[in-house]
Amino acid sequence: MNTNELRERYLAGERDFSAVNLKGADLRKAYLTGVNLSRANLQQANLSEANLTGANLYRANLTKANLHKTVLNEAILNGADLHKANLHRASLIKADLFEANLKGAILKHTFMAGANLRRAELDQAHLSWANLRQADLNHAHLDKANLNGSKFCQTTMPDGSVRNEDC
Repeated sequence: MNTNELRERYLAGERDFSAVNLKGADLRKAYLTGVNLSRANLQQANLSEANLTGANLYRANLTKANLHKTVLNEAILNGADLHKANLHRASLIKADLFEANLKGAILKHTFMAGANLRRAELDQAHLSWANLRQADLNHAHLDKANLNGSKFCQTTMPDGSVRNEDC
């Protein structure tokens, strides 16, 4: 499937594109709210400034994908592979990233209020200036992650403690 076919089928009302191969696809500024891309291959895809609110990206491969300024509010990203993905200035409000792989991902200035990051792999992730208010990082891995300037309010940390310095 190519990006034009995906857009046409989406506009016609189809929402289930699970396991589709869109490796390297150009989906900049795409409007795909509520789309099902579970287990899809979106490796190195350009989804910058796309709107994927409420999308199902369960176990999707988003390795090295460009998600700059992408809206992923309330998206399901359980077990998704976002290794080295660019999520700079993305919005992940109340997104579910349980057990997601975000190793080495760029999450600078990302808005993740209320996000579920339980058991997420965030080793070497760049989270500087990220908004982590009410985010749940319980049992997440943050080895060598950059959290400089990140905002914490009612944020559950990997050890179960709660940080509130920015309330």
